[in-house]
Parts: sequence; C-alpha cells; structure tokens
Amino acid sequence: MSKAPQPLFTFFGVDGGATCSCVHEDHLFVGSQKGVVNRYGLDSKINEQVVYDDEEDRRIQSVEYSKSHLFVHIRSFAVIQLKESEDSNGTWQIVKTVEVDHIGFCNSLILGPQLLFVSADPRRVPTLCWNNIEENKKNEYKCTQIQDKPDITPMCMIIGDKEENEVLIGMEDGQLSICYRDEEGAFKLQGLEPLGREPIFCIASSSKFVAAGCARSPIYLIEKVDLSKKEIHYPPDSAGCSAITFSPNEKQILAGFWDGTIRVFSRQRLNVLLALTSSHSATISSLHWLPPEKGELVIATSSDSTITMWKLK
Repeated sequence: MSKAPQPLFTFFGVDGGATCSCVHEDHLFVGSQKGVVNRYGLDSKINEQVVYDDEEDRRIQSVEYSKSHLFVHIRSFAVIQLKESEDSNGTWQIVKTVEVDHIGFCNSLILGPQLLFVSADPRRVPTLCWNNIEENKKNEYKCTQIQDKPDITPMCMIIGDKEENEVLIGMEDGQLSICYRDEEGAFKLQGLEPLGREPIFCIASSSKFVAAGCARSPIYLIEKVDLSKKEIHYPPDSAGCSAITFSPNEKQILAGFWDGTIRVFSRQRLNVLLALTSSHSATISSLHWLPPEKGELVIATSSDSTITMWKLK
C-alpha cells in the first residue's frame, strides 16, 4: 500500500457539515446540513459565493448543475431550480419549484430534459418520478414503481449508462433497481438485482462496471455484461461506505466511509492501494475524481465541515 499523501488544500467552515456536491467547470457547488449552498473556486481556492440559503435551515440533499441552472434538492420539501442573473451582482434567482414528498435521504438527478426524484404510491410502494425541467409545470410529474413491495426506502440514485438512459437506484433492502427511459420519455423498471442484506448508500458507474457501497462491508463490484458480482472488503471499524466513484481510467475505485476515512481500491485485484485516514473526522458525503484535463484532482466533502482536495497520482 502506498504512503498516504497530504491534501493539496482544505476548505473549512461548511456550516453544519457538507452533505452533497457537484462540479461544473472550475467551480464546486456544496450543499450543507443547515440549508446553505456555496460555490467554491477550484482554481481560486476561495468560497466565492453563497448561492442559496434556506430560510428554515433544511438539509440540502443534492445539487445538480445543468444548462446554466443549478438544481437544489431540499430534503422533505422541494427541488428548486436556480439561474444565475446576468447583472453584476451575480445573484441566483429561483425559476421553478417542484415539491417532493420523500422524507428519506435519496438524492434527485437531471437526465437530459428531465428532473428525477423518488416518491411512493398510495400503497407505499417506492416510485421513480420525473418532471420536464423545460416546461413551467411545477408539480406535474409521472411516476413508475421501482420495487414490488411497500415500505422499502430508496437510499441513493445515479445515472448508469447515459446513452441508454439508464438509472440505478440503491434500495434499503440491499437491492439495486435498474430503470430505463423509453422513446416517449417514460421510465420503466427493468429489474431488481439483489446485492446483499444491507442498505445501499452509494453507487458509481463506469463503462463496464457498477460499484455499490452499503451500511457494512463489502463494496459490491458488478459487471454490467452479465451482472456477476465481486466483493471488496474493508475494515469493519470504518462502518458504512457513504460515497464512491471510479478513477478516470476506471482502474481504481475511490470510496469514502462513515468514519471519515477514504480508500483507493484496485478494481482488478480488489485490494487497498491507498488509505487516507487522518484528514476527516466524520462521514465522507461526496467524492469526485476529475478527468485528466482537470489534473485528475480528487475532491472530498465531509460532514465534519471541511472539504479536501488531493492529488493521488
């Protein structure tokens, strides 16, 4: 195992701790436990702007940037669509609010012209819902079931194969819901893939693999071609896996844990290549491993109110 490097830079003071993030060009948008979204400069290394500040200090569940708009998911309330004004102040204006009733911690997503989020039908069976972000219809959306049983909570959601319009949803019962969008823009459940008994807290997708982190070891590595599974084990004292992503070359898996540690695993050998154990003291809430044109910078946000930037190669 390689010797652990030190972070290139650390941002301090994320109010209440960081809960989510997204990267757009040279900016990092970070949501917090107390309802604040800040924009950080990856080059300037400063907190450049408060983009949104929730009046009721509600948790920011996810942030997504798409076509000059920022989509801020406020837990148990709504997804708000923000657009930066063209005046010199650079303030962000709310252009649309889509109410959501999901009380869990599953994020929302943007796939093409659609906002995706989870809910439940009258029988309490979990559903995937979608709303056209280009239409001014705030609370008109359609839904499809993503489970065959009631009271199973969706925990996380990602875009799998973007060209195939695939959406992967990690469930509380350890199953992976696999959905696809048809030519008419409607989503349908294609299958449920059981991974284990523990809730799935994070998912990552590459061209050939899916990685899923759960409330306990192991991390599951699934081959897309045949859905065969391998297991990546980690120390039990790290508790659950809270964030996961692939390296740009897809040969490594970067995972963050509830105890604040971060590990790099070999996708081929399934072993630990590098462990970062001393820079964060609480849950890693999100991870990014940027492409070569961005210097392959690694970014980690944590509920300990800090953000770290790393160079691992």
